[in-house]
Amino acid sequence: MRCIDWGLALMVIEITKKHIIVAITCLAIGVAIGVGTVMLVNHESKNMSQTEITSAQVKLVEASKQETSTPTNQATNNSIDVSMYRNARFGFSVRYPSTWVRGQESTNGDGCIISPQDGTIEVTVSGSNNTLNETTQAAYYRTLNVAKQRGIPGFHTVSDDWYVVTYTDGTFIYYVKGFVGAGSENKLHIKYLQSKKDQYQDVVQQLENGFNHGNLDAGH
Repeated sequence: MRCIDWGLALMVIEITKKHIIVAITCLAIGVAIGVGTVMLVNHESKNMSQTEITSAQVKLVEASKQETSTPTNQATNNSIDVSMYRNARFGFSVRYPSTWVRGQESTNGDGCIISPQDGTIEVTVSGSNNTLNETTQAAYYRTLNVAKQRGIPGFHTVSDDWYVVTYTDGTFIYYVKGFVGAGSENKLHIKYLQSKKDQYQDVVQQLENGFNHGNLDAGH
């Protein structure tokens, strides 16, 4: 019985050794596979990162090219030839697109009408002597009352020596800006189709900026 038991013990030990060897071998193989997988993933991630960086650099170069070319295009679009009309009697002046047509001055030389050939917008510049010593407030309310009689008033405001009144009659929009002094009142009057409001919004602003009221202190 003792011999048989010892033999069984030896068999158990041999089997246990084999199991340990197999387990260690499997563990080593698993570790090797894991390390290989991590290296492969890191390599792929590095390649992807390099690809992303390259794409970002290309986009940055393209954006720089666009930013460089934009000012040139804007300068080309904004370079519109202009002409100037100066009234010899009242001294006011206005800048307008050179393609527009300027009509003849009125008989008494107080102003003229300027417009493009299609007639969709019309600019009247004029001056008048302030013989009644009218104040800016009085001229403003007088113009606002005319706007209420002829249509529906829009934006309107008054300052120390100038006023603005806008209104519409359903077909046209009217923009009136007057400058009042002790000697004269010089005005910029713009009339344009309401259907072209968006088209002429910038044009109206340019005409206003290009209007110089001249000397308002003396009569003419």
